[in-house]
Amino acid sequence: MKKYKIFVTILLAWTLLFGQALCAWGAESEWYDLKEIENYSDISSDFEETEITPYTRYIVGASAYITHPSGDKIWMRTEVFCSQTMKKITTVFTLQKKVGSSWTNVGKGTVSVSNDNSMYKSMEATGVSSGTYRCIADTQVTSSSGYTETISAVSGEVKV
Repeated sequence: MKKYKIFVTILLAWTLLFGQALCAWGAESEWYDLKEIENYSDISSDFEETEITPYTRYIVGASAYITHPSGDKIWMRTEVFCSQTMKKITTVFTLQKKVGSSWTNVGKGTVSVSNDNSMYKSMEATGVSSGTYRCIADTQVTSSSGYTETISAVSGEVKV
């Protein structure tokens, strides 16, 4: 009887562990490749915007924008400003789609610049299906001495 209880306990623990992993994999059935595109600064009024002003050493401000220009395209843009020239500024865009009341990752892409104090970069997702989308721009800056700071900006929402 004692061996039976140990066996059942181990079996339940394994079921819980692997059951959680299966749910996470099944949530991302839709995925878009993001590609860097020409910077669309002249249409900034079309973008849904969220801007943050952090309390950091080098990052002065960061913004994430998203817009649905036409058809099955979504454009995302980030603007990052630093107090001095950085060795590298890198932003990872994560495109998210609203599924029920939660957000699911449906695309990722990376842009960067070197030896600059600001970055204006845009990405595009094509072939998107109807729904509500937003983007998260996770930015990391690295100073010439190797010091790094990271900040996240979340855009507004856009419907396709």
